Order: sequence, then C-alpha cells, then structure tokens
Amino acid sequence: MDEPALEARLGVPVTVFDATPDTSGYLRRRVPDAPHGAFAVANELTAARGRSGSAWAAPPGGVWSSTLLYPEFGPEHVGRLTFAGGLAACETARSFGVDARLKWPNDVVVDGDSSGRPDADPAARYKLAGVLVEAVVDAVPVIGKPVDEALTDPEELEAVVMGIGVNADLDPDDIDTERPTTTLRAETGGPVERAEVAARLHERLSARAEQVESAAGFADALDDWRGHAVTLGEDVRATVDGGTVTGRATDVAATGALLVETGNGRREVRTGECEELRRR
Repeated sequence: MDEPALEARLGVPVTVFDATPDTSGYLRRRVPDAPHGAFAVANELTAARGRSGSAWAAPPGGVWSSTLLYPEFGPEHVGRLTFAGGLAACETARSFGVDARLKWPNDVVVDGDSSGRPDADPAARYKLAGVLVEAVVDAVPVIGKPVDEALTDPEELEAVVMGIGVNADLDPDDIDTERPTTTLRAETGGPVERAEVAARLHERLSARAEQVESAAGFADALDDWRGHAVTLGEDVRATVDGGTVTGRATDVAATGALLVETGNGRREVRTGECEELRRR
C-alpha cells in the first residue's frame, strides 16, 4: 500500500505495516496525541485477538486495520460503534459486488447460496470480516460491549479504537480457522486491490461513526443494519451470564440488543456469543 497516497485520499495520518502484532495496540499507545480518524493498516497481524480474547487468524493478504476515534458521547454509548463498524465493513464488501450480510453483533458473512465462489456450499455461512471495539477509559482499554448503554463506567471516555479485519486479497485456505471463511478474492473471482479496500472501509467507517453519535442517527443505522441482517428470523442459542437463551431472533431493540422469542417470552441478549441453530 502507498502510505502517502492513502493519507492524501483520507485526509488523516495513515500508518501501513507489512506485518505487526496488533494495529489497535499501536493506536492505543498514541492516545491522545494522534488525531481523530488516524488509521493503521497491516498486510499481516502476528498477535491478533478477537472479541472474546481468542487468537484470530490474520495472514498476509488481508486488510487488518484500526481507526482511532474521539466520539462525542460517553462510554455508555460505545456499543453503537459495533454496529457502525459492521455496517462499514459490510458496505465496503458490497461495493466490490459481494452479497455481504451482517450477523449479530459484529460479523460480516456471505451465505453460500448467494456466494460468488464456485465451490460454495449452499447451506454454509462464510465469515468475511469482523469488528472489535476497544474503549480507552481512564487510560485502560476495555472491550466494547455490542449494545448501547451496556458499558456504564462513569469515568471519562478518552478514545475508541475500532479494529476491523477484512479477508481481502487471499484465498480462504490461507486462513487457519475451523470456521467456514471466505475472502473478497474468492467472492469476486480475482485479485483485489488492498489499498482500495482500506480506503473505502475508512471512508464508510468515518461516516457511520459520525452518524451514530446521535440517538436519531443510531436509530437510522440500526434500520440499515436490519436491512442487511441474517440473524433476524433465525433460531439461535445465545450464551448469557453463564447460561443460555434459545429461541427465534426477531429484531434488535433501540439499544442494539438482540430480541429473542423463547418459550417463556421475549428476552434481550445484550452480550455474549450468538450461535445460529438453523438457517431459514
């Protein structure tokens, strides 16, 4: 990637790595000196971590990026940025002609029956991108919850680091994971310019992050999220506070919480992992 060209296009400081342990850690260490929108992107991450803290495959050929934000809200609203990041990544993939969709709360996926891959399993759902939000509160990084008002630490929100990884110009077999995975190269059937992926992603994230700073803007973003969602209408099992909630995912609340109809009524799933039991 051409670092000066990306800086000129995006209008923010850009740092490009061939390989680095973690782009989010790099930006966290630059709070508060680096400006809003500062962007770090790598070809490969050597110590990537997912939302649950587990290792995350980020081999050469991806767009593994982080963006530094100073949002105009408190820590209780950091969850809004999970949806902003998911929408930005989904819209970026769709701009390349990929039928990308959103799985609650933070995965970008492609259904096998709408995939561009000739080898796709119609019954499978392939992960294309993921989002990790880290709030910097009282100089300490805190993994952002996926729901508005879930993070209620009263201390000042210093910054947010938005980590977004896109499986871009590589083959699915290059990604060391047991989960069904796809890439922009596989979906489009040819090479993908990583710099263009990075630029479109940052542009869309900047717009979505600004949108969700207000309650009305977040409501509009949730409407857009619903339009791309695959989780809604599915039978799901969610892990919540050491237990499980099983039922039909019907909607998201105004906070972004997943609404699940169970045999005992409606439940709000605010945190935890959500597993789809059966595609409809």
